[in-house]
Amino acid sequence: MKIRRASAWTLSAVLVGLLSIGASSPAIAAEPEPDSLQLAVLEGDQWIPLDADGFRAATLHLESSSPDDAGNRNSRLIGWNQSFGCDVLNNENDVFATYWFPWDGRVNGVRLKCGNGSWGYKHIRERHESQWQATLDSARAHGWNSAAFGVNSWDDLMSGTTSAVVADPGLGLTHIAVSNKWCTKAMFGLWDTNYKRIVYDFGVETVWASDSDKLITSFPSNRKVC
Repeated sequence: MKIRRASAWTLSAVLVGLLSIGASSPAIAAEPEPDSLQLAVLEGDQWIPLDADGFRAATLHLESSSPDDAGNRNSRLIGWNQSFGCDVLNNENDVFATYWFPWDGRVNGVRLKCGNGSWGYKHIRERHESQWQATLDSARAHGWNSAAFGVNSWDDLMSGTTSAVVADPGLGLTHIAVSNKWCTKAMFGLWDTNYKRIVYDFGVETVWASDSDKLITSFPSNRKVC
């Protein structure tokens, strides 16, 4: 069952400082200047830039990872306490982040939990970390200063974009009653503020439970619908 878009107040209530910039202009053969790229989300035929502070607030902000025996730091921002509780103690319900889903006159919490191989952070890490890392690498290769948006690792990008998708799920929001799931997707892009164009874009598909508060999965996807 397709669900109509959430009301316009939703995105502004959860992601602060949005500014409509209109449809992208024809591409211009010039390299983006440093710090000229703004992360944006596609709303209809308009690219809406995401406020850096609002996006940064939705990244994981977990404890810094500890060096391994060789002195290298893990690419994901899971500190020792989170890693021990999730990976050793298998505390499936440990919460890493909370996103806000407006539905039926309420704003409902959708929580990224430790999970297992079928849902949550463990599932995303095991099945989709490489996709998120490749997306982040591509965005940086196009000139994006990801640190300005609080994105220092693949799971920061995952968490920030997931928050935006859940907050404003759009016309593609689908309820899959047989499996008690919500599913939707959104397009994100890097808006060149100097040349008024999108230089790189990627889709994100997100699924969460309709009978509990858990996030099931979120991953880069080229599919048009769930």
